[in-house]
Amino acid sequence: MKNTRTTLSWAALLVTAAASATGCAPAASSHALQDLPGNRYARTALVASSADAAAATTVPAMVNAWGVAIRPQGEGGHFWVGAGGNSFEFVGDVTASPDPALRTLHQDALHEVSVPGADADTSEAGLGKTTGVVFNPAPLTSDSFAVAGQPVMVDGRQEMLGGSSRFLFATDSGRISGWTEQGADGRIVRNDGPAKEMFNGESAGMSFFGLALAPGRDDTLWAADFGAEPQIRQFDKTWQPVATHGFANPFATGDPLDPADPNGGKHTRPGDPAPFNIVTAGDRVFVTYATTKAAENGTGFDAGEEDSLDAEQETASGDRPDRGKVAEFDAAGNLVRVLDDQGRLNAPWGIAVAPADFGALAGAILVGNFGGAGRIAAFDDETGAFIDYVRDESGAVLAVEGLWGLLFGNGESLGDSSSLYFTAGPADETDGVFGRLRAAN
Repeated sequence: MKNTRTTLSWAALLVTAAASATGCAPAASSHALQDLPGNRYARTALVASSADAAAATTVPAMVNAWGVAIRPQGEGGHFWVGAGGNSFEFVGDVTASPDPALRTLHQDALHEVSVPGADADTSEAGLGKTTGVVFNPAPLTSDSFAVAGQPVMVDGRQEMLGGSSRFLFATDSGRISGWTEQGADGRIVRNDGPAKEMFNGESAGMSFFGLALAPGRDDTLWAADFGAEPQIRQFDKTWQPVATHGFANPFATGDPLDPADPNGGKHTRPGDPAPFNIVTAGDRVFVTYATTKAAENGTGFDAGEEDSLDAEQETASGDRPDRGKVAEFDAAGNLVRVLDDQGRLNAPWGIAVAPADFGALAGAILVGNFGGAGRIAAFDDETGAFIDYVRDESGAVLAVEGLWGLLFGNGESLGDSSSLYFTAGPADETDGVFGRLRAAN
């Protein structure tokens, strides 16, 4: 059961609101759909790589803040913000916490974990960037995505950690790595140090933009590969690539993947939408798709490069850039539905399902556009229809340049559960921002 769904459709709500204002039932119009009463949200930059963002904290190396993950309530831990060559860790921002230290965002002893295959160099010479980040709830003593020989300094001496990875990282240079917190004697060690590279697909042209663990399982990892052969890739708990079950691209236009099974999906061709990110919400799985580009030589894909419109082009298109899609799948990889975006998506990456206390957009599916102005589109979870864009306190459509991740806090030690946290790589991915949106009324 989808536990965040509203009982009244958004279309009905909009008609009711308009009827109250005019005394009669209005004719349906695109303007009415984009005028949801009470849709007002306040934005705050919490951490940024540049002082220009006016954030409370400046971390210069946090460029192109991308993936973000947390632990659930009762697990403690940190916000993990993948950016540049690291994951940066933060705690707090829980408004009503009984612990005063948790009411503001801060860093404790664990500041950053370096990610193999990535760095903070924003020039063409850079190794790559940290992209997807995902929490692994498996017991530390299990063999679920285990690492060994992970070095860390403890009390002035080097110690090697080993155990099930607590967090997993992807890079656009084709690496997947893990980080454990299990010390040799079983104690918890949370100190700065590197993650451990466990898979490298760079030589095969892989470029991982997102990660997700299969709901309710600790033995299946999915990665959105936007590289030379874009697709959802699957890995077993020993980090080995295996055949992907399901997740056929519903927007692919090439030849059948299996000529003997015409219903088994098609090959993706340059110009088709391809998996840009993969996100789970309970037992639900969402895949965002960005439009691919052909390589300059005319054969194959321009690996790692999406075809999106900039903010000016987006406006010129009448706010219909038509450069992406979102599909929902079940945990077995079967297609459930495609959101009815009507051309409003522009390289969508972040997805979150809003809780019941998220103001006017409570219960909506929120989809963040990386492309264009960086708008967040809201969809009715019952019908999949577009509701409105998230709007700022003035009523204008809210824009987060270079928007990547979307995540609600856990309400205990890692953000308010009613606040939407976001990551972004503005200034053409050379800056980074970690921020928050809260209902303004």
